[in-house]
Amino acid sequence: MARKKSADFEPLRELVRHHIESFDYMLDEGLSEMFDHVKPVICRQAKISYTGKLMADVEFQYLDAGSPVVRERFNFGQFPVMLKTRRCHLQGADSQKLVSLKEEAAEMGGYFILNGLERVFRSVILPKQNYPMSMVRSSFRDRREGYTDKAVVIRCVRKDQSSVTLKLYYLLNGSARLGFWLQGKEYLLPVGIVLKALVDTNDLEIFNHLTCCYDEKYKKEKGAVGSPLVSERVKIILAEVQDLSLTTRLQCLQHIGEHFQPVIDGLQSESYYAVAETVIRDYIFVHLNDNNDKFNLLIFMLQKLFSLVDHTSVSDNPDSLQNQEILLPGHLITIYLKEKLEDWLRKGKKLIQDEIENNGKKFDFFNCIIVDYANAVANIKKVMEKNPSKQIGTSIETMLKTGRLATQTGLDLQQRAGYTVQAERLNFLRFISFFRAVHRGASFAGLRTTSVRKLLPESWGFLCPVHTPDGEPCGLLNHMTSTCRVASYYDSRGNIRDFSKMRTSILRVLIGVGMIPSLPKLVKSGPPAVLSVLLDGRVVGVIPSSEIEKVVAHLRRLKVSAASVIPDDLEVGYVPLSLGGAYPGLYLFTSPPKFVRPVRNISLPSEESQNIELIGPFEQVFMEIRCPDGGDGGRRNAFPATHEEIHPTGMLSVVANLTPYSDHNQSPRNMYQCQVFLAC
Repeated sequence: MARKKSADFEPLRELVRHHIESFDYMLDEGLSEMFDHVKPVICRQAKISYTGKLMADVEFQYLDAGSPVVRERFNFGQFPVMLKTRRCHLQGADSQKLVSLKEEAAEMGGYFILNGLERVFRSVILPKQNYPMSMVRSSFRDRREGYTDKAVVIRCVRKDQSSVTLKLYYLLNGSARLGFWLQGKEYLLPVGIVLKALVDTNDLEIFNHLTCCYDEKYKKEKGAVGSPLVSERVKIILAEVQDLSLTTRLQCLQHIGEHFQPVIDGLQSESYYAVAETVIRDYIFVHLNDNNDKFNLLIFMLQKLFSLVDHTSVSDNPDSLQNQEILLPGHLITIYLKEKLEDWLRKGKKLIQDEIENNGKKFDFFNCIIVDYANAVANIKKVMEKNPSKQIGTSIETMLKTGRLATQTGLDLQQRAGYTVQAERLNFLRFISFFRAVHRGASFAGLRTTSVRKLLPESWGFLCPVHTPDGEPCGLLNHMTSTCRVASYYDSRGNIRDFSKMRTSILRVLIGVGMIPSLPKLVKSGPPAVLSVLLDGRVVGVIPSSEIEKVVAHLRRLKVSAASVIPDDLEVGYVPLSLGGAYPGLYLFTSPPKFVRPVRNISLPSEESQNIELIGPFEQVFMEIRCPDGGDGGRRNAFPATHEEIHPTGMLSVVANLTPYSDHNQSPRNMYQCQVFLAC
């Protein structure tokens, strides 16, 4: 009798890939130590947690960089391990090996075992990273007297996924304030001081940069975003700086440092200049390393803010998927672990400093290292015992058990609870739905407004319109469609992608097709003559509006080309010129974790490539995509379709696709049927 061929479970494992890869990235980039742990099946049976020992080397150095270094290995406790990741026994195991390890043949992983229970991370919606959003909120007025309800908000994300949200507020007198949170309190800086503190510049250059968005000959044309009032506002901004007698960059830096020196821990003895440089580096546009790039982005945000105030452009909708991305388990653990390690190091430094001050003769750090290294290490270990390191692993495990963050800073997140749930195995469909679920946020559950629950057209193809529970979580707990994926940090070979190299390649392509670079000097021109190009939140140049559509078509052609240096999941967000619409520009995004889905590019010859293009929700809004069974969809000849849906049911989730003849049902019946699948 012929041996039965083993089933292919790869399509199932693909559905939870984003959970596993986010944890792998955290391990590869943040933790290089191999874990020692027991097998998952034993943890389930013994009601214990599936963890590994987290070890790390810590260096101690006295004062300057030239002094000797003490290196000691510390045990940071037991660290939870996600199943099927690179530190798991099940990673890479085929169906037969999984069965031999007493696991199911279709085991997909992507969850934790804590006290014998399976806990899964509930993905949460976050504002889109490194994109300046213009917003109108009544709460902005409550900041202080003289503030309006208008602001431009940007969530700046570092490489390690930690973030700082900046808000550029508009004032009633025509000026603006740049606000950020530090140690639970919001600090507001006059925008003119920040501009002068970033680069060596003068009032005339700032005036020309900010007023170039208005040209009288374009004031009635489509895409004009400026108004004659811009010049008056700029004069007010510059006058605020002059009233403080600040004229040079050094004076502005000393002004900032003087106010922040008592606030930031560890900088009380530093100069005002050093404190100001730390504030600019750690809190102002943290995704950018060059101060010239920070200056250019702040100019762009001010122009967008003035356009919002003058009603030449509309505000962005923070509840639209177009302006959102997803928080994955590996990313949350990374920033939470970073905060706990920083707290531990800060406490350890304070203990050693106190020991040196109180017992200077017995605890001579510098001389002990040179004369008796072993004794110096023993003294340091004895002091550090007062600051137990194993509590770090415990805090990570507690967070995954309860779904609650024990943090003083808030980690720039909108909620502190509800991040994990128990993975119930009532049936397979219910279990798989945990990994495809996307929650709007626990903080929105108690709100009386319905705006966050609305099914918006921007979600088409990314979030299922029917797979959401009824009752309180309706519209807040959604599920990704069957074709939707989350952009990965890994390439097809399993190697971490070099995003810096990608951005360099994209810049070469843009310059080759006619983009004028923004460095060394920002181009003094604006819409509708030229459109700004932003690459991952960095203003890289401008492109003439007459050439922009050709550039976009060229980028899309390179995306689907097999030999291209352009990443296939590059999000090409072209916002065209309009009368009072969205603020125009070309916004390019490479960084995960953004939503992507495949569509067919019908504007390319079929023999040129496979013409399957990955698109994101930001660019989809401004694209013309037709359904294969929907005809032209009422589309006019002026807007011909450039893309086509691959399959009509791609808009539904994995569970919703199982409903037979769902197109013959009313929408509530399809919603109820999804709940029936999960409950039976």
